[in-house]
Amino acid sequence: MAKQDEQRLMVKIATLYYVEGKKQSDIAQLLKLSQSFVSRILNRSVKEGVVKISVVPPANVFPELEKALEQRYQLPQAIVVDVPEHASAGEIKQAIGSAAAHYLETRVRADELIGISSWSGTIRCMVDALHPLNTSCKGVIQLLGGVGANGNVQATILTQNLAALLNCPAWLLPSQSIEHSVTDRQRLAANADVAEVLNKFNEVDLAIVGIGDLEPSALLRNSGNYYDATMLRTLAGRGAVGDICLHYFDEQGQPVLDADEDPVIGMELEQVRQCAQVVALAGGKEKAQAIRGALRGGYVNVLIVDYPTARLLTA
Repeated sequence: MAKQDEQRLMVKIATLYYVEGKKQSDIAQLLKLSQSFVSRILNRSVKEGVVKISVVPPANVFPELEKALEQRYQLPQAIVVDVPEHASAGEIKQAIGSAAAHYLETRVRADELIGISSWSGTIRCMVDALHPLNTSCKGVIQLLGGVGANGNVQATILTQNLAALLNCPAWLLPSQSIEHSVTDRQRLAANADVAEVLNKFNEVDLAIVGIGDLEPSALLRNSGNYYDATMLRTLAGRGAVGDICLHYFDEQGQPVLDADEDPVIGMELEQVRQCAQVVALAGGKEKAQAIRGALRGGYVNVLIVDYPTARLLTA
């Protein structure tokens, strides 16, 4: 077959498939060819430039920025959500929470144990945006103590609500996030009910966490689960820029407290790093340094972040 004849046939097959939307089997029958031949010609049509496939993203989708984040931080997946440059904190939380809900709805599996952090307004927005799923999972486990000094049990309710939406059991962590001392933490961790939950942390398949900065959020302050000014100065002096599950790290993602200094009841940073899939929900330009530290520390597999903050992270 002359090259011109090959090209003519290639254009014919490509037009029938890509322009007219015919199935390969129908093209084979129409032109009296084998389906495998049609498939080979279609592959060649792309390789040889006869067919050029382009993806035209809508204005509110940012594949290039997501790719830049993934390459800069060796991140398996980045999801950048569209918010205005001067969006309020509430708007950012809602946008990230909605995207996180969609992510969870499309990838939850029946054999997974899902962990969820406490005291995150963005995670609360995710749970509020979720629809009840037909697919249940193994369970939902609370990754950080959720009892507040003022009686606020919102963190516990968050875990229960997510478990109800996923039609699965919930394992609650009956403790404060920060105990009065390391001795108190050790004593509480030995309690049978608490130990049962802590021992399951290494079984978590998917952890959903927030990333905090050094200054406690209003939600944390309202709950009573935050360090006093003296301890915050100590953390700052050691270079702390952010936290996951109230375990603080520096700009390179390294913990700033040793185990014998840390009174937090929750999943430890090394357990976060070892978890198969960690989805971090974080946004707002003021958190850029904290997010950068978490990414450098290798704690995150999937980052869901707002557009203005993503631009800062790739600048």
